[in-house]
Amino acid sequence: MSLVQCYNKGCGQKFKLEENSEDACEYHPGAPIFHDAYKGWSCCNKKSTDFTTFLNTKGCTKGKHNPEKPPEPEKRKVDPSTRDEALEKKAAEEKTDNSAEEGEMTESGIKIGENCKNNGCKSTYEGDHSNLDMCKHHPGYPVFHEGLKYWTCCQKKTTDFSEFLEQAGCSTGHHCWVKLDSKKVATCRYDWHQTPTHVCVAIYAKLCDPAITYVEVNPIRLNANIVFADANVFTLDVELRGIVDVQQSSVNLAATKVEIKLRKAEPSSWRTLIIEKALPSENKTDDEKAKCEELEQRVDAVDLSDL
Repeated sequence: MSLVQCYNKGCGQKFKLEENSEDACEYHPGAPIFHDAYKGWSCCNKKSTDFTTFLNTKGCTKGKHNPEKPPEPEKRKVDPSTRDEALEKKAAEEKTDNSAEEGEMTESGIKIGENCKNNGCKSTYEGDHSNLDMCKHHPGYPVFHEGLKYWTCCQKKTTDFSEFLEQAGCSTGHHCWVKLDSKKVATCRYDWHQTPTHVCVAIYAKLCDPAITYVEVNPIRLNANIVFADANVFTLDVELRGIVDVQQSSVNLAATKVEIKLRKAEPSSWRTLIIEKALPSENKTDDEKAKCEELEQRVDAVDLSDL
């Protein structure tokens, strides 16, 4: 049987009707509240000034999924000066005490159950394997104008707030479990060398923070997010030239650098660390083609057996 969309606020999952149990859905039975820069739900006490955190607030109530789409509200003009008052009044009628339990902290410094901070992503951190899932999110920011609600990145407009909240992300990328708004993007020098069995990458960042620094590796990709010194952040996200054995690779956080040791899937010589997009051969000049052929012959002739 095909999957059905759940329209409970704060859920947004798709489900099978025959598997719709009494505790299958985690949702917010209350209404959204926007007041004095705070954003929250009337059904629980969680409030935030950050819109992404608000969107990713886990539902406070369990129950069945709701397959029925709510009716489109009538379009009417709302006096902005009374909007907050109306929401506050509704919140007062529905307010209940409900506090969420804190998740267990993992060795990587991320709590189990931590929400992805990217706009529109509904994923939660369940362990290191969560980093391998692609994040579907909105890279833009939300816009509320004349009753319409939409994201700047995809311009899919609606007047219904619940429908806006459940809009699937329009871009894919990596999850963001730690909010980096207060940190500064920095550049770091890095280099690499190889042996017949390993590729070693050194990122020169002093005094990195092991609690929120992380390195993710899959057989063909390296994603290093290094937080160091005064909340500086350096990201190296590259597609590797060859295939690596993740289980036999390792990371060492030293005082002056981060050393990443990648085990090659099989002994070989890598021409470069990463795959770079090359110009199509028809766009290259004869001199460029000749240089490429010469370089390939020189690299193939290198013997790494004595390294």
